[in-house]
Amino acid sequence: MGARSFSSWVGGRLRRWPHIVGLLFAIVFVIVFVAAASVGITAYFAPEKLRDVALKIKNGANLVAQLLPATLPTPSKIDSAYWLPQNWSSRQRYWFHHTSQGTATIPVPYRWFLALERPELSIHYTSLTDSEYLRRLGFIPSPSSKDFVANAPAYGYHEDAKETGSTWTASPPDNPTGLPVGFAILKGGVDPTTGALFEDQIGLTCAACHTGHLEYKNVSIRYDGGPAMVNLGEVERVIGLSIGYTLILPWRFERFADRLESIEGRSVDRKKLRRDLELALQKIKKQKAASDSLLTGQGVANLDEGFGRLDALNRIGNQVFYTNFLDPVTGELPDPLLKGNFARNDAPVSFPPIWDTPYFLWAQYDASVLNELVRNSGEALGVSAKINMKAPAPGRPLFESSIHLSDIARFEELLRGTDPFSLPEASGRKFSGLVAPRWKDAQDRFQGDPAWAIDEKLVEKGRDLYRSHCFECHRGPVNDPAFDAKWPEDSFWKPENPDRSAKGEKNWVEIGGRHYFNVVQLLVNVIGTDRQQSNVLTTRRVHLPGSLGLNPIEDLNKAWGCGLPADRAADPLFVLALMDVVGKTIDQWNVANDSSEKAKQQMWGPRKNCQNPRVYVGARASRNGKDEEVLALEPQYRARPLDGVWTTAPYLHNGSVPTLKDVLLPQGRRPSSFCVGSRKFDPLNVGLVTKVRASEACAAGLTDFNVSLLGNSNRGHSFEGTETDITKLPTGVIGPELTDAERRALLEYLKTL
Repeated sequence: MGARSFSSWVGGRLRRWPHIVGLLFAIVFVIVFVAAASVGITAYFAPEKLRDVALKIKNGANLVAQLLPATLPTPSKIDSAYWLPQNWSSRQRYWFHHTSQGTATIPVPYRWFLALERPELSIHYTSLTDSEYLRRLGFIPSPSSKDFVANAPAYGYHEDAKETGSTWTASPPDNPTGLPVGFAILKGGVDPTTGALFEDQIGLTCAACHTGHLEYKNVSIRYDGGPAMVNLGEVERVIGLSIGYTLILPWRFERFADRLESIEGRSVDRKKLRRDLELALQKIKKQKAASDSLLTGQGVANLDEGFGRLDALNRIGNQVFYTNFLDPVTGELPDPLLKGNFARNDAPVSFPPIWDTPYFLWAQYDASVLNELVRNSGEALGVSAKINMKAPAPGRPLFESSIHLSDIARFEELLRGTDPFSLPEASGRKFSGLVAPRWKDAQDRFQGDPAWAIDEKLVEKGRDLYRSHCFECHRGPVNDPAFDAKWPEDSFWKPENPDRSAKGEKNWVEIGGRHYFNVVQLLVNVIGTDRQQSNVLTTRRVHLPGSLGLNPIEDLNKAWGCGLPADRAADPLFVLALMDVVGKTIDQWNVANDSSEKAKQQMWGPRKNCQNPRVYVGARASRNGKDEEVLALEPQYRARPLDGVWTTAPYLHNGSVPTLKDVLLPQGRRPSSFCVGSRKFDPLNVGLVTKVRASEACAAGLTDFNVSLLGNSNRGHSFEGTETDITKLPTGVIGPELTDAERRALLEYLKTL
């Protein structure tokens, strides 16, 4: 090209440049407009998906993500529901599901909870309490108490048992709006912390975490006492976001006010309502900012609990020894040292099944609780029962609380039933309270389905394998006459088993005229499963203000004769401080309610409020040239009978193994990643439906469980190698590797327990 031609070409392009630039701007504008519209549409119709994208971007986008709800699983299709027979009547079930234990878990009044909307940018009103929405958070739908009799069958309730296992008749609880299983109304009263009146609130009951269900071919199989598949962490976020959206979007606030007026049947002061909403949101935001700051200062972050798990002990510790000390108006702490009481959630565990539990000598995964009233009252304090832990005032003594102690005691009575040793042995031993769900009862709902069929020949082989590989820790099965006939001395119901008697232990122990099953305990470093849970009760310490007048070791030794050795540390162990606070709370409730000595004894039961002497042991040490006794710690995990084990996936205490079949594999062959949140059931492998490949993405909203993360180890309790002498097995190994045929036979037997 010559100079003239080149000059002409450039000149022509330059003359057209404004048009090109204009065209480029137009294209960019369209792209930006389309992108913005896409974001807006996504935020409107599926804000949770926008959050997932924003979380992958740093800085500002992550802030946006925090203002959007997390993705929730798509609701599964359910054609019918069925509560498995477990020795409770439908009236007893419903009482257990909705009777308040005195908690205010949801941080807004009951009427607000009914009027709030889901955290979505919708044109039309979308109720936060819609049963399908709460089902996506893992909760089980339940009928209204107003028409329970008429609607109970549609929710799977049926009369499969008479009023058994208790000496009292369950009265209908108040659930007029049909909230899900585990939600209960705390009637308004005087706040023991402030002395001010509070209105009706919503609290979670033990049924929220200890009621299970599984889904198979669009049928929801439900059972009491089993592990829930709820995501309580997301429930907390949903409430805060819903209030925030209501305040930010004017039309949404008006809808909220209109809804309240409809609920109350009267007009509301909208200016005051907005101020109250703003105060509630400020309190939530301030507590969240303070806890985030504390964790940042500690250089740590909470572990993801996700669906089906909760770090219950650390959460209880944070509520009792941090949140309860916050000023209700300013949110400030009276003592800076109390900041050290806040700990991250780093030991999430599956919700344990609770059938049989009233008869276990030691409860909790780490065998840390002896007395049942202390265990259950501590749980109530952990899910936000109101309590005065600041200072006594006229009419508001220390440890005055909102807990419903008499109902908490009745929960345990309903679970427990009568002592199985109170009847003649010839009549047969059995539990008369809540019993484990049985495979056969679920199988009857799917007649003709080969996936639910039981091979009796394999069951016989599996029974022998159980005796060889499982009996040492889990003991004889609760309800297998064939096992008891074959090995009568090894029966679960024998007061003594020969192998335990040789070690100076009994199978059952009697305390105060009541019998308790002596659950097997193993050192954590022997069983080899994840040790995060054991750390909570052996390493966490809390600062106690002098105004409480507490000295846990002295208090427990004086009141109960626990024999705890002295501890020279400045701050007490969390578990001992919690036991002391709960004991004082129970005592104060009895004073406030003028309980008779007989009533006190009935509620307390025959067991002491003491710690496990296998864990909290005395040792000798030299201090300043003197030999003295000191407190030593040897963390344990306890094994439990395996009745109903088929309904309790995922397995191990931290929920790190998706199926029973995987539990029977060598630890190195277990899935390294699987999805949690769906209740779709795999009856062949017995547990969660798992990924085909570890790299496969989980469906939207499900928790991706990665076993490499802290607290998620799936090691231990492993069958591997060839060593048959249990005294020579390495840490974390409980028996030699099973063949495929042996695994199948043992799995078949475990289904029948």
